[in-house]
Amino acid sequence: MSNTTTVALPPEAYHRIVHWTRRCDLTALCLTSKSLQKSAEIRLYEVIMSGDINVIFRACESVVSQERLGPYVRSFYLYQSARRAQTELPARFWNMLQKALWKMRCLDVLYIDDPARANTWILSDIPKIPFQLREANFRLPWNRHIIKFLESQKKLRQFQFSGGIDEDAPQFEDGSLPDLRTFDGHLASAMQLLSLPCGLRHLRIPLDRSTNKQLLDFIPNLATLSRTLRSLNIIHMPEELSVEAIKLISFVCPDLHYVGIIPLPMTFPHRTMIHDALLAMHNIRDLEVDVSRWSPLPNTASMQRMLTTELHTYCPSIEHVILRTGSNRTLWYFDGNE
Repeated sequence: MSNTTTVALPPEAYHRIVHWTRRCDLTALCLTSKSLQKSAEIRLYEVIMSGDINVIFRACESVVSQERLGPYVRSFYLYQSARRAQTELPARFWNMLQKALWKMRCLDVLYIDDPARANTWILSDIPKIPFQLREANFRLPWNRHIIKFLESQKKLRQFQFSGGIDEDAPQFEDGSLPDLRTFDGHLASAMQLLSLPCGLRHLRIPLDRSTNKQLLDFIPNLATLSRTLRSLNIIHMPEELSVEAIKLISFVCPDLHYVGIIPLPMTFPHRTMIHDALLAMHNIRDLEVDVSRWSPLPNTASMQRMLTTELHTYCPSIEHVILRTGSNRTLWYFDGNE
């Protein structure tokens, strides 16, 4: 009868085994041996992301009940799969999520999509929140809970927000969000951020029918960011506002590197007015224009080449032109020869 001995592998070997294991097999690997368990758990809990709410709930339960797991979590995503019915989540779920977040002291990225747009209270107990986010994406209401939470996040660099704004939402305290560099959200929330002396570099604002008319009043406020702002992306800009908007942008923020999405008028003299605004912007590298309303559409290579050359003539610093025709985007770049 022979004796069986277990040979201990070096830590690097366990790490490589875990590295090449499929994510769906990591749970089984945790049960294989104690030597593999820690490395497998670190990778398993590093990113918690699933469109299945039951999976998210069980992951939160594990984080709450087992103290060692919380520090492993670096990214957490809460959403419901588009293939499933969007249902309002019970209070039991939100209570468990709140307790789990209190355990995630190394969390860098947080994504919360609440179908009810209601449960911001999970972020309200600031003394118990141990993490400093680098990136946040919330589909929640803009209210006092969100404001107070953001005020506590001194390392946040990217913030995307989609949700209504409460009338009683307070203003930010001075010194909030000192590291914020990228914001993607509605015009009203962007207005609040402009009250802060942050060094915002990238701004993306989706418009809708209720905010279209406010755009021209908003753009002059970007003067507070003129020294740092390098990318301005305005989504769903009405064509009737494009000329006045680009004229204001060229005056307030002439040093932008990216501007979009500008509905480009098909006819003159309105297109000439766009050209005049581009003449004042000497640092644009990327310009994105929408030609979806042209008839006929500039779908052929020759038409697009002519159009992009025209834009480049008035703004020689341009390196890339992105043409939008409906849902299609075509990239043209200048290599120095043409």
